[in-house]
Amino acid sequence: MTVPASRACGPGAAKREHEGRRPLLAVGYGPRCVPVLELAQAATGLCDLVWVVDESLPEMRDMGGLLDHFGVVLDLAGRTPDSVADDLASRGVVGIVTYLDAGMVTLAEVAALLDLPFHAPAVARSLVDKARQREVLRDAGVEVPECTVLPGVPGAAALAELKGPLHWPAVLKPRSSQGSRWTFFARDASCAASLLDALGPDRPEMIMEEYIEGDPERAGGPYADYVSVESIVARGVVSHLAVTGRFPLADNFRETGFFIPAALGADERAEVVDAAGAAIDALKVRTGCLHTEVKLTSNGPRIIEVNGRVGGGVPEMLERAAGISLLELSMRVALGEEARIAGPVRTERIGYRFFLQPPAVSAIVATIEGVDAVTDLPQVDSVRIHSGPGTGIEWWEGSRSHILAVLGSARGYEELLAVERLLRDDVTVTYEGWAG
Repeated sequence: MTVPASRACGPGAAKREHEGRRPLLAVGYGPRCVPVLELAQAATGLCDLVWVVDESLPEMRDMGGLLDHFGVVLDLAGRTPDSVADDLASRGVVGIVTYLDAGMVTLAEVAALLDLPFHAPAVARSLVDKARQREVLRDAGVEVPECTVLPGVPGAAALAELKGPLHWPAVLKPRSSQGSRWTFFARDASCAASLLDALGPDRPEMIMEEYIEGDPERAGGPYADYVSVESIVARGVVSHLAVTGRFPLADNFRETGFFIPAALGADERAEVVDAAGAAIDALKVRTGCLHTEVKLTSNGPRIIEVNGRVGGGVPEMLERAAGISLLELSMRVALGEEARIAGPVRTERIGYRFFLQPPAVSAIVATIEGVDAVTDLPQVDSVRIHSGPGTGIEWWEGSRSHILAVLGSARGYEELLAVERLLRDDVTVTYEGWAG
């Protein structure tokens, strides 16, 4: 579609029309996004904000008042990309950014209409659709897990409809989601059928993919056998800012902790970064932030998936480790600025974020004890209780069902491990109404 001259509002055109004003940036916002106050702080002195939200979502109905304090709220529920583009153009918006998978394709279509730097619509579809992404990567020669889309019928019937050999063990996950929600390990067909039946007929569209075995030499070690690469792309130039390490996952692939920089040797870190770069090139990403998960196997690093946004918790860890504001950097790139950073960047400390996860059950949190042992540590900046007493938790909710989150920094890996052990051993949570 050709963009009418009256609508075009790329950085150059907008600068001429709105000289002397702070640039206006549209931010795709929704549930499980970066906190409002952190985004508002990153924008201070740089730009003003238009919050682009879907107010049909129940979680967003109570957010309007808070968002109004830090910008203008624009509801995209039920609107076409053309309508949203016209609205943003009339306001003088010169950039678009999002920190969510949800709504990314619509924002990409809007950005294309306005000639603004963002993921191209086809790229956005590959970033949020896990099945499509695997196909694009495979066609480009990037080794990825075997993947198939599951029919929306009961468990055993869904597996029976699949053609070709099935690979076990496997991972079941939604075709589009984040935060390990509805994500499970299936050791065989019987286990997969039971999981699908437990999720019920209202489950999201799911994929089943081959489980990548990690390097056995890492088994039993303190760290997980996968990492992520945090990258930013500006005008086609890819900068890899950091490699994030992980602690072993809880059941259902739930995160228990991550840290920057990962505990890797120089050669292995370079291999991981090269693998992420090859995947980014294959997906033809030209702008935006990326969070690429990479499995460490006995045959070298393998791509798990590429996310077209900032990874959860990464901004806080990167700032503590290297003094870099990833949120501000992402906004500058969205506004059309260049970014060319030699990385992974030098770090002064190890920035970390730990999650205390509940068992994989349906239950109610009864008590939480021992938190003071963690809050008193000088390496700890904050402890946030996410699921306090009286909160219901569900076994399928993913990493977001955590009991509490601990944010801070350490001088070295021994100090990092000491904080993680204290959280795991000294904080005690009890539950009521257990149901597996």
